[in-house]
Amino acid sequence: MRRASWFSRLEGRFTLAAAAAGLLPLVLVGAVAWYGLSRSYLGLAGARIESEAARLQGSLDGRLEAIAGVLGEALDASGDGAWPLRFAAARLPEVVVLQVREAGGVRARWSRFEVDPAPLAPLARAGAPETWGAVRRDDWGEPQLTLGLARPSGRFLEAVLRAPVLWDALVELRDPELHAYLTDGSGRILASSDRVEVLRGERAPREAQHGVAGRVFRYRDDRGAWRLAVARDVDRLGGRLVVEAPVQGLLAPLSGPLLTLLAALLLAMTASYLPGWRLARSVTRPLDELARGARELEQGRLERPLAESGPPEARAAVRAFNRMAAELEQGRLELEDYAQHLEDRVAERTEALRLALERALEADRAKTRFLASVSHELRTPLASIKGFASTLLAPDVAWKPEEAAEFLRIIESEADRMHYLVNDLLDLARGERGAFAVRPAPRDPARLLRELEPRLQRLARGRPFRVRLPEGSLCVRLDAERIRSVLVNLVENAVKYGPADGEVTVELDELAESVRFRVSDTGPGVPEGLEARVFEPFFRADDATRGSGLGLAIARTIVEAHGGAIGLTREGGRTVAWFTLPKGGCEDA
Repeated sequence: MRRASWFSRLEGRFTLAAAAAGLLPLVLVGAVAWYGLSRSYLGLAGARIESEAARLQGSLDGRLEAIAGVLGEALDASGDGAWPLRFAAARLPEVVVLQVREAGGVRARWSRFEVDPAPLAPLARAGAPETWGAVRRDDWGEPQLTLGLARPSGRFLEAVLRAPVLWDALVELRDPELHAYLTDGSGRILASSDRVEVLRGERAPREAQHGVAGRVFRYRDDRGAWRLAVARDVDRLGGRLVVEAPVQGLLAPLSGPLLTLLAALLLAMTASYLPGWRLARSVTRPLDELARGARELEQGRLERPLAESGPPEARAAVRAFNRMAAELEQGRLELEDYAQHLEDRVAERTEALRLALERALEADRAKTRFLASVSHELRTPLASIKGFASTLLAPDVAWKPEEAAEFLRIIESEADRMHYLVNDLLDLARGERGAFAVRPAPRDPARLLRELEPRLQRLARGRPFRVRLPEGSLCVRLDAERIRSVLVNLVENAVKYGPADGEVTVELDELAESVRFRVSDTGPGVPEGLEARVFEPFFRADDATRGSGLGLAIARTIVEAHGGAIGLTREGGRTVAWFTLPKGGCEDA
């Protein structure tokens, strides 16, 4: 007989349990402390980033205001010729092109290029004293800023400036861990503390473009790393200033305390092991003696009762063992009497076995149908994934990025479909073996239905849709998320199998001992006699309709787990799917 390992024996389990009991509070305290410390540290880091973003925004606004002031002076003095433009260009090295325009055309012009580029498109507008913008041209490399100034006299100034004027402001970061960049209204990066981002024409992350300005937020970058950031609106440019830092770098100073905490936990586990082992030995030594006597009894070598010794619990176990041995002997004698009547019961058992065999064969046929349905449902997404993956990997075709992205979206969609099917199969399997669990809580079903109404309205896809609720409030113990999925499934089936212009109605009724949900439509319904089968796994009244055939089966599992019932009827030309939930259990709510 193979000897059990120490960890699988009761002694080992007691030892580990005692060690775990001593270690668990320390682990919980350490986890809470680490969580609180890291959140506090990130909160301080967020405040630091927010302060730096406000400082950079002020510096940037100051630079833009100074540029607008110098060019405004040049515009006011442009009546004396082109020298004010040259003087302004000398004061502002970032200026590339300047021109003054009136109703009759360009009055004065200055360009830093040896070959003067084509005239600027009108950048200034009457009634808009100051208009900022940005432009990117292939022959300029980096993006350029544009500025249009207008005067009531009808004189306008248009200017193009190098974007590095903004970069000079962003590199003034006081913390080397921080990274800052400026975007235009479309999210394209105009200037950055990392100029490579500008040269590549990168865009800001979606979170930076659409997040709440002035508030700290977190997001994952394209490498999956978390980053902490603050975005502030730059009204002059119509874009945003973003200051961010990697969370991993911000938490780096906490690595030392984390190692200290792990070392303390290891030391505590070692210290709690010895007392646990001693406790386990005091409990298991008498049990070992009792096990030895049981093995002798199994082999027929226990010729006398075991002697009672050890603590009271062990002596009680020995007395019970001795009584069991005596009862086994008595049972052996009675078994000989029962054997005489065995032949009379053979015929009865044979018939029972025949019926059991028929049930087993039917179960086997059901299993075959189940496997065929599952194989069919899994084969379609697998074939799509295989086909598009092979197409992408074809060595003789160079796919465009948008084509490859479309193929990958299809692969992802089919993979999601397989994921949902497998989850449905798992829920169905739990329900069939009685392991499907719900978490009911006191809820008002009418309020739940009102909250779900917008989603159900979208599922109707433009069909007439109504919700009817009783007056007053109700209280039922239910798992809200599960009941939502039942209602969504019933409405989806009503839409899927009903006519395109058919009406869908969702009702809630209060009965004597339960509440009843009803989803009705004007569709043809299932054929007569199949109303009960629609709740079987993989059943579809119309094989041409796509679907796994699991939705109503899972809906039945959810409703029955709540102690309710579900069914399908026809009432006056309408198909009605209903389910009930028992009232009560809300007295303590």
